[in-house]
Amino acid sequence: MKKIINALKKAFYELLEKELSLKIISLAAAVAIWFIVSINVYPTIEKPIYNVPVVIETSGTYAEAHNFRVSGQKITEANVYISGDRGQIGNLDNSQLTIVASAENVMSEGEFNLPLEVQCSNGSEFDVIKIYDSENETLSHITVTFDEIITKTIEVKPDLDDIHIASGHICDEEEVVIVPESIEITGPRDKVSAIDTAYVNINTSEELSSTYEYSTNNVKLYSGSTPIATEEEEISMSRTDFTVRIPILMKQTLPLEVNIINTPESFDTNAFIDKLKFSVSELEVAVPSENARNIAALNIGSIDMRAVDIGSVFVFNTEDFLPEGYQDLSNTNTVTVECPTEGLAKVMVVINKNAVQFVNAPAQFDYKIITSGFTMYFIGSEESIKQLSYIDVVSNIDLINYDLEERDYKFPVTFSTPSYDDVWSIGSDGELSPRATVTVTLKSTERS
Repeated sequence: MKKIINALKKAFYELLEKELSLKIISLAAAVAIWFIVSINVYPTIEKPIYNVPVVIETSGTYAEAHNFRVSGQKITEANVYISGDRGQIGNLDNSQLTIVASAENVMSEGEFNLPLEVQCSNGSEFDVIKIYDSENETLSHITVTFDEIITKTIEVKPDLDDIHIASGHICDEEEVVIVPESIEITGPRDKVSAIDTAYVNINTSEELSSTYEYSTNNVKLYSGSTPIATEEEEISMSRTDFTVRIPILMKQTLPLEVNIINTPESFDTNAFIDKLKFSVSELEVAVPSENARNIAALNIGSIDMRAVDIGSVFVFNTEDFLPEGYQDLSNTNTVTVECPTEGLAKVMVVINKNAVQFVNAPAQFDYKIITSGFTMYFIGSEESIKQLSYIDVVSNIDLINYDLEERDYKFPVTFSTPSYDDVWSIGSDGELSPRATVTVTLKSTERS
């Protein structure tokens, strides 16, 4: 070998003394010869490869089967010092190497030291002298933290702090509609378990006076009222875009009114209404702006005069009489109406069956009242009641709506006092409409 080297040196010196082109050719040849000699003389080399990626291998492990995921990994790259055949490793770089940390011994959540192994993507063979970090410290393992990954469904709520409502209007927060109304969040068990709500923020400079629809991807996760700081790589959401429908209501203050039904024909209904006492005279309500109507008064229901005694009290639930879409801003829940007590009197009157008249009765029938009579209470002003007698009472059975045949019927009887406009009647047994048993038969002329 020494003779070969001496021969090369001699040839190189001789080339230097010849023409330039020949010198260049000779130099290239010498380098090639030197490279060939070096490969044959020094076939094994050592070399460092820097910034090789570190990969955590969980495939086929207990960690993968139980949905554990890496939540902490301080070292993501390291350096590798290798030795091997010059032809095998001479051109290797960090794009062909991977440092694999195996998770085959991870059986629970927590921190683990994972052993390291260098793998090559092109199949080159070599020996690993050492794996080391940027401080030139040798690495036999890396420390990795694992968390169990879970998925949880949580409710989505609106954050309306940044909206602006026009004067005379309110936002119906309980009727805000969010699509979707819930989402799934995925991440480490301890963090996901603490989250119970997602709030979507609606931020608009527009002054709202009617129902408003808004699209947003501004969503924040909360545990109770506490915002949760989430890292994108730790917690993921099944959806981050939302549509929000915000109902805007117009406020109205409406006086209350009540219907009076089944009054005697001559009864002064307006005078009676003026004496009624309402627990509240008006309600503050809210209605969707697009459905608002000019309502002079809000009707709370009906009072049947057949059920009105001295001082009777009637209760009306707001949910029963408020129109659809209206809300009671007063939180009244119920309205009571008290009938008058001052200056009224009550008297019992017995009415014989012979005093009962049939009205709108078909002519082909005869009518015979079986019921012997009726006991009624008449209520009115003290002055009218003092003067009232049974002859002032008109008792009628109206047959206009009946399709009659021969048989017995129970017909309601109405009582009125045409001479008095402040008197009404109620039954003595609590029955709103006293009924008479009547036998209906065809007249003898009709039979023939």
